[in-house]
Amino acid sequence: MNTLQFHIVLAAALVVGTTAVPCHSENLHLDAEEAAKMAVQASTLTAAAADRVDASQSTVKAADAARLPVLTANASYVRHSAVPEFGVPTEDPNEPVFILFPNIQNHYRVDLSVSQPIYTGGAISASREAARKDESAATWSETLTALDLAYSARMSYWSAVAAASGVDVADAQLKRTQRLLDDARALREAGMAVNADVFAAEARFSAAEVDIIRTRNEEAKALTRLRSLLGIAPGTMISLEGAGTAEVPPPPPPRVDIEGDALENRPELKITDAYIDGLSARARSVNAVRKPAVAATGQYLLARPNQRFLPPVDERNNSWSVGVAASWRFFDGSRTKEQVATVQAEQRALQHDRSELERQILLEVATARLELESALEAVASTDTSAAAAKAWEEASSERYAAGIAMLSELLDAQADLAAAEMAQVRSRASAWLADAALRRAVGR
Repeated sequence: MNTLQFHIVLAAALVVGTTAVPCHSENLHLDAEEAAKMAVQASTLTAAAADRVDASQSTVKAADAARLPVLTANASYVRHSAVPEFGVPTEDPNEPVFILFPNIQNHYRVDLSVSQPIYTGGAISASREAARKDESAATWSETLTALDLAYSARMSYWSAVAAASGVDVADAQLKRTQRLLDDARALREAGMAVNADVFAAEARFSAAEVDIIRTRNEEAKALTRLRSLLGIAPGTMISLEGAGTAEVPPPPPPRVDIEGDALENRPELKITDAYIDGLSARARSVNAVRKPAVAATGQYLLARPNQRFLPPVDERNNSWSVGVAASWRFFDGSRTKEQVATVQAEQRALQHDRSELERQILLEVATARLELESALEAVASTDTSAAAAKAWEEASSERYAAGIAMLSELLDAQADLAAAEMAQVRSRASAWLADAALRRAVGR
């Protein structure tokens, strides 16, 4: 094969290889707030909550329609068996018998009926109010769903950030122990170190390898959970903007302020309030049965035969009627009274539940605020600890290089540095997790 043929074959191989190799996966850059938005958009729970809102809005429209007249159309055809005709003889024997009930076998009927409620004792207005309270509860439930999804996304995001930062710490420790192990082996070859030093370095290197395996597994699981929650395809690469950042959340506001915000913003309280008001409206709706009801009615009838025409004839005739109908239930064995009492008891129980829910929310806010304050204090402590561990590791490395420190001292310094860096990573992640918990407790 000459040079020209070689270059042609090489070019063809490059073209085929480029075609066969898939494009690089998309790299998605994420921060905590973007993750929260994606979780709300991707979850089927959001769609389910929206459907429940649509259902409640249809219920409101149906309750409003109870004020409107009801128009009903009916049509029927009936075939009767033949029967003897019944007639009455006339005074004139020459005249035929006067037929009172003819043998009409085919009966046709078409009628239009209309009914318009005039007075229902407040049942319609109460039902409309109850439907609107249910719509309000469904709307706040949709808000609650979004709030929970955003909270779960923030928690998953910062857990993934902590896991990714843990991998970086473990990888740095692995590199440090690798260099130290290489140095120990070289010194042993030069007769300046003993086997015990090499074995100690190998033990630390093996422990660092275990740590890198563990942290990578934690990172993979955290990213898998995040992808699942956000609806991200498995092949998409994720860049976590918070990974490696030195930022921490701001200190929490005063407790009195955030407690007021929580009582004002929490969807759970709004939902409970809507249910309480809805039960009050339902009690009025049930009690309306004990009051009179008045409705206007009307009917247009086209029939063959029309029973309002006597004697019946096998002809098509129309007729109409209008009227007012009233009803009043005087006695039902206290059935309605007990039904109203049942609804009112449920309302009182829900009011007690609301008081307990309010207590739990205030407790949740207080504990979440304490967690954030404690986490922020821990960040400062772990930063100081990491700085001290770094200085010790550098000093031990210099002493070891100068031959005035033993290998065990440097190994201990490196282990302490890795532990301090891991604590530093976890303290920052804990601060952001505590911030997410406080935001959820306040209803943001």
